[in-house]
Formats: sequence, C-alpha cells, structure tokens
Amino acid sequence: MVNILIIGATGYVGHALSQSLVRSGNHRVYGLARSPEKATSLARDEVLPILSSITSAALAEAINEHRIDIVVDVSGANQDSYTLLTLVQKVGAERLAAAKKEGIRIQKLGFIYCSGTWVHGSSNSPINDLVPVGTASAPFPATELTAWRPELERAVLASSDVLDVVVVRPALVYGRSSAIWTSLFEPLYAAAQNSKVNGGKEVEGVVKVQVEEGSRPGLVHVDDVASGFHCAIEKLSLIAGTGVYPVFDLQTSQESMRDILTSAAKEFEWKGKVEFVGAGEDLFMRAMSVSGNGCSGRAKTVLGWEPRRYGFVSGMDVFAKAWIASRS
Repeated sequence: MVNILIIGATGYVGHALSQSLVRSGNHRVYGLARSPEKATSLARDEVLPILSSITSAALAEAINEHRIDIVVDVSGANQDSYTLLTLVQKVGAERLAAAKKEGIRIQKLGFIYCSGTWVHGSSNSPINDLVPVGTASAPFPATELTAWRPELERAVLASSDVLDVVVVRPALVYGRSSAIWTSLFEPLYAAAQNSKVNGGKEVEGVVKVQVEEGSRPGLVHVDDVASGFHCAIEKLSLIAGTGVYPVFDLQTSQESMRDILTSAAKEFEWKGKVEFVGAGEDLFMRAMSVSGNGCSGRAKTVLGWEPRRYGFVSGMDVFAKAWIASRS
C-alpha cells in the first residue's frame, strides 16, 4: 500500500479525497489534524490522524516515521503552504541523500499541490492548463485573491529535483456542503425562511447578492475534484521525469451565475426578486465572479480522470437540499 498524507483532510475537498482513497483499498491514508477533536473525526472515517500543524518541524518527523510516500496539500493555507513545501523539500532531499550514500535507488517523495483555475483570471475565452499564468505572457491576470498562487505553483514545479510533483487546479467547486457558496446562498435562504414566518407577505421583496450577474464561472463537483486528485496520486510515479507538464485543470461545465442563483432561490422557495449588485471591492466576491471557459482534456488523457457529475443548475434540487442539511 502507498502511504498518503493529506494536508487539509478535514476540509471540504480533503474529506472527499480521503474517503475516495479509503474506499479504493489501495492506500494507507493519513490526515493532518490540528486538534484532538479533528484527530478523532479523521479516525472515525478510517483516516490515520497525525496531530501537528502545517508549519511544525514535528510534521517532518511524522512524514519519516510513517514512511509517507506522497503528501497532498489541499489545505488552502496560503502563505503557510510555502512553509510546508520547504519542509517537504527538506525531507525529500534527505531521503535521496541517504539513498545515494547507501548506493540504492528509491522513489522520490511525492508532493501534489491544490491550486485553482482562478490563477487564469477572468475571461470567456478558451483556456487550458498549458496557458501560462502569473507572468507577462499570461493572457489574463490571476484574480487578486489568488495572485500569489502562480509563484507558489512555480516553486512546486521547481522542486522536482528532490520531489515528484503535480499541481492540480480545480474550478469553482460545488456539491455536498457547497461550502464556498454559503455567502451567496445564505441571504436567499434566510429571505425565504423569513417570508414563510411572515405568512408569505414578503414575496415581492428583493434579495441583493454581491456578485457579478454576467459572470460565467467554471465549475466542478467536489466528488470529481476528489477523483482528479486520486488519479494524480495513482499516476504520479508514471509521469514524473517523463517531460509531461505536471499541471492539470479540473472543470466540467461553465454556467451562468444568474442561472445558478435564481435556480437556488427557487429551490429555497424564495418567491421575490434576486438583485445582482456586483462584487464591489470584496476580493472574495470578485473571485466568485470570475468567468472561466476551461478545458480538462489533459487531465482526462494523461491522468485518466473520468468526471461523473455534470451541471450545477441541472441538479440544483439536490444540491440546494444538501447545502441546507449541511447547515445543521
């Protein structure tokens, strides 16, 4: 069995990935836990907890103690991911040095980083994972919220001398708790609930949502994100050192923000109007308003990724109920 350590295992994507790996039966899955409560939660799901933090030197000791083969960072930890990369690089270099001293050949320590398609910036023009990002030759600037990520991606790729590396970029994720959509769903749901309490008297009311009406975000279901990372884990040793550009976008659809939120409002039983007031100066809402016409052809052909969930709007009756249930 391959030993996998997931950084961010208790999070939205991390939980889906850990369960995909556990169900396969081909991996021994470890998860970083920052508290005893998080450790218990992981153990309950058959993930072996490592109680530490992303910036702790003790994490390096745990990687060696448990003979971790691949570290997957889906933590979304921003600057702390730089610290993690440095830590993993050090462990990888020490392993290679020890093997060289003993005159043996070993597989490099693997590192898979979760970025996101927001690094492509906003446009309805076709893009793919070979398009440069965060450089003067990039067709569009990365969204402000994730403007630091292209540099981190380059640092990950540059560490291939001591690590086997892959960068995976999911589009805007939905499904299950649809956690990233809460700030847009909540006012619609709250208005619908208030209307019911008041006997439906507010059906002519207006709910203002802070997002760009004309945006068309690229989308992918959280289960398909998990399967994409799962494929990257399976293929990591096969593509490492082959010259294949190890960056893969994951996107299954591009849909109208207007359609997404009006269909959600309908499922929440909000009968009033939805007014789109624009993202303003809010960096997160600007990111949510990014349009992305991406292609995941390379993830399908190189990694063997087979997404199974297509369409946020078409399945909103299910997704809205799942979001409501996750609030409790």
